[in-house]
Amino acid sequence: MDEQALLGLNPNADAPYRQRALAYFEQLKQSQDAWEVCADALAKGIYSDDHVKFFCFQVLEHQIKFRHAGLTAPQQQLIRETLMKSISRSGRILPVPL
Repeated sequence: MDEQALLGLNPNADAPYRQRALAYFEQLKQSQDAWEVCADALAKGIYSDDHVKFFCFQVLEHQIKFRHAGLTAPQQQLIRETLMKSISRSGRILPVPL
């Protein structure tokens, strides 16, 4: 991940940092495999900053919405596992459907 670009995710960041963060975000969304970097960061809990985690979730959301059908079964499984690890790490319990 571009650590300098991630500084722009902070709400108090200057305009040039925010612009760099937005450009980086768009670059990751358009890339065929950059979403895996976000998945890895979320699964491993690399970042504690909620802004960075939200950014990573948005990249994964874009992947699911627009490219899910083109992913291999292992890639789809990676996304599921990443989301489950992130949820379990947050300490929140998901409701179980009856």
